[in-house]
Amino acid sequence: MIPLLTFSQVIQDLEFIGPANEGHIPVLKNNKWGFLNSQGELTVNFRNDLIHNEKTSSKTDVGVASQQFPGMYDGRIIIKKVTDEIPYYGFIDSSGKTVIEPEFLNVSNFKNGQALALKIEEKSLGRNDLLDITIKSYKYDVVLIDREGEVKQYLAGPFPVAVSREKLREAPRIEARWVSENLIAVKSPQKKWEIHKI
Repeated sequence: MIPLLTFSQVIQDLEFIGPANEGHIPVLKNNKWGFLNSQGELTVNFRNDLIHNEKTSSKTDVGVASQQFPGMYDGRIIIKKVTDEIPYYGFIDSSGKTVIEPEFLNVSNFKNGQALALKIEEKSLGRNDLLDITIKSYKYDVVLIDREGEVKQYLAGPFPVAVSREKLREAPRIEARWVSENLIAVKSPQKKWEIHKI
């Protein structure tokens, strides 16, 4: 009888191993996050745009500041892209492919095929010829999106926001909680709650 040798893949020098969710495990190596499947195979390569925070925000904030480490929810993982020093958020799938472009000021994890997001709108107010600039105003709405990033429902807003690197270093909070399977409570910047039927 000839002995059968098997070789296993060993992923070494990991700095952190997060809890498994949906059969995927977040792992940190060289300050980059990746995901292993339950067989130990690297399904999402190590990258630096996955969301993690050493300190997390309040219980009612369901946005990116509440994420201690990356997680997969409904087959989606939050990513961050910085444009003109402003962070925008989107999602990749379980293979690492971008499925929702980073275009939101903040997002929550998916639950039952839906996620909360802060959708930004830009409005041109005119032009200053002396300074050679277009004057713009920005506002955002709290919206419910589907797994493809399509807005399914507007929940709150619009709320004014200053989009500049000095004013928007952190994402505006998404303060919300699921009241039931079909109801979600959203807290406005004025600290008032509204309940929406989904």
